[in-house]
Amino acid sequence: MNRKKTKESNLYTYPMLDNMLFCLKATWTYLPRLVWWSLIAIVTQVLLPVITMYLPKSVISDITNNATLSHLLWIVFIYTFSLAIIVALSQFAQKYIFQNKLLIGDYYIRIIVSKAMNTDYQNQEKEDFRKLHLDSYHLVHGNESALRNIYYAWIGVFSNVLGFSVYFYILMKLNLLVVAFLILSSFISYVLQNHVNDWCAKNNSEKIVYQQKLTYINVISEDAKSAKDIRLYHGASWLQDIFRNNTHKLVQWYHRLQFMRLRFTIANSSISMLREGVAYAYLLYLIVNDRILIDQFVLYFAAITGFSAWLQGILSQFSELHKISNEIDRLRSFLDYPENYKREGGVGTQELFESPCMIELKDVCYRYPGAKEDTLHHLNLTISPKEHIAIVGLNGAGKTTLIKLICGLCEPTSGEILYNGVPVKEYNRIEYYHLFSAVFQQFSILPLSIKEVIAENSNEHIMEAKVEECLKTAGLWKKVSSLPNGMNTNLDRTINSDGIDLSGGETQKILLARALYKNAPIILLDEPTAALDPIAESKLYETYHSVMRGKTSIFISHRLASTRFCSRILLIQNGEIVEEGTHEQLIAKQGIYYELFETQAKYYRDTPSSEMNTENDEEVANNEEK
Repeated sequence: MNRKKTKESNLYTYPMLDNMLFCLKATWTYLPRLVWWSLIAIVTQVLLPVITMYLPKSVISDITNNATLSHLLWIVFIYTFSLAIIVALSQFAQKYIFQNKLLIGDYYIRIIVSKAMNTDYQNQEKEDFRKLHLDSYHLVHGNESALRNIYYAWIGVFSNVLGFSVYFYILMKLNLLVVAFLILSSFISYVLQNHVNDWCAKNNSEKIVYQQKLTYINVISEDAKSAKDIRLYHGASWLQDIFRNNTHKLVQWYHRLQFMRLRFTIANSSISMLREGVAYAYLLYLIVNDRILIDQFVLYFAAITGFSAWLQGILSQFSELHKISNEIDRLRSFLDYPENYKREGGVGTQELFESPCMIELKDVCYRYPGAKEDTLHHLNLTISPKEHIAIVGLNGAGKTTLIKLICGLCEPTSGEILYNGVPVKEYNRIEYYHLFSAVFQQFSILPLSIKEVIAENSNEHIMEAKVEECLKTAGLWKKVSSLPNGMNTNLDRTINSDGIDLSGGETQKILLARALYKNAPIILLDEPTAALDPIAESKLYETYHSVMRGKTSIFISHRLASTRFCSRILLIQNGEIVEEGTHEQLIAKQGIYYELFETQAKYYRDTPSSEMNTENDEEVANNEEK
């Protein structure tokens, strides 16, 4: 692939011809009829002006040659009938292209969405990938987007090239110097237009930043979860200020663009006036000096005007294609964004479901894109088959990052992770994901029925008895069975008119039921009880031993009392494992874990009666003084 790397990370430039072939191949594959009707549009757009140009010449020529009235009427009829057929074809082609370019736009949206959903997870954490994603979506979204209007640009280029060839053939009989002058002046206009397009491409990233912020504010303004914070913390005025500020900057960006276009328009108009004036003056010189006939004068007069228009059209449409090509660079850079995970081939995992396997981390470091320091530092860890591990530590210690590395969402910056002695990077990544059931703090629940969310499948492939069992284990069956539609109840009231909205605790139970339904050999729980009340949390812990039996489990929690059911506890601080052992061993050690546990536990212990009496005595004394 002939592409060049730009200064912007993971943004490539492709030859314009390569970009055009990319779009043509996509069109031919998905909607070949659009190609054929575009060819019809090209031919009709050239035939119309050519026939219109030759009609007066033919009539004047016949009149000067004393043709009969019937002959003249027959000539006019042939021309007008041909024009009517061509106009009808041209109009139908334009309407057909307009309707079907919407379909091809939907095709591009599908491949963009597919790339976003299937790309390496760690790409989603990169700012340049997210910018390319947003830019690609804007490129194909909307009726006037670049990739939907590329067909008009193609039609414009090829019809102008064909028309230019016809008119060049006519004018070369007049004077080649005049033709050369017309070409040179039009080329200068093209260079000026190209300068404007290059400025747009160079400064496009600035515009995208403003659009990203405006889009984000628009999204959260409609988000019910954000509505509470916006009102209670007076966020509306603050967000409006940000919105106004970025809108102002975006308007300024467009003002700079319009100023450049104004300068181009003035310069181009001046060049056009000079071009047409010189050509028409030469033509008048010829007719005055009897160098050409009247019918030739009419033909050349129309040809000069048309020739300039065709040539301007070629350069203008090439300039438009150049602009579209620059935008396609961003789409293709997004679609070609590097993928490191193996999806085709790789080591299979089917046999790993039956046999317990060991997970090993060897000297693992991880640094987030753009970060100055590693989040995890030289971790060495072995997780035995069917072992229950708890990972604890303060916020930002690297607990969730460790989970994402283990389940293959991210790759270590250095070091190696092995599953059953095989490096994770050697596995087929799609199959590798099947080994894990996970409940993350940041989750996604689609607006589907409860059973579809839990089974993550269509109705005909759902085992309802298994869904019920998982809901009971997660402690949500009583709630679900009380609903009129039971497990067929839709979630998300904003999407489904008959949907329901669950509380935070109920949502976490849904997520746990979903993880249980998957029944993977390894279960990952990232703060699964954060939104549960103490009673619900206690009941959930009671089920863990039976649920986790025969499986490997890795559990993250800030509540240290919840780690008692785990066979081993790892305390992470500043990206390193600083303490390790059972709950009892770590308490006896009286280290960091002990201090954290005591800090949490003191709020649950009863206040000693002596303290209560002292506090009461102080209160009585204060009242007596008053």
